[in-house]
Amino acid sequence: MGADAVANAERETAKYLSKAIKEATGRSASDWIDEYVATESKALLYSTTKTIQQIASELHFDSQSLFGKYFKRVTGISPREYRTSIAQGNSN
Repeated sequence: MGADAVANAERETAKYLSKAIKEATGRSASDWIDEYVATESKALLYSTTKTIQQIASELHFDSQSLFGKYFKRVTGISPREYRTSIAQGNSN
């Protein structure tokens, strides 16, 4: 199988899986991924003293800035705001 055929098969597989997940759950694969990453991020922000930069790196974000933008898009607040809310007793 050539490289083009493999790439085409992978695209079709991803397309099929995305459609199957949406039909089975009513939510897109990206929604599930966002929920998982947000939950993992919150757990790390809550239960560790790691810096936000270390957490971003652990979760395979290229930079703390990209992690912060992603976290805010998904949760509505920045990682720092989330950590502050935990310290004040307002965990989400």
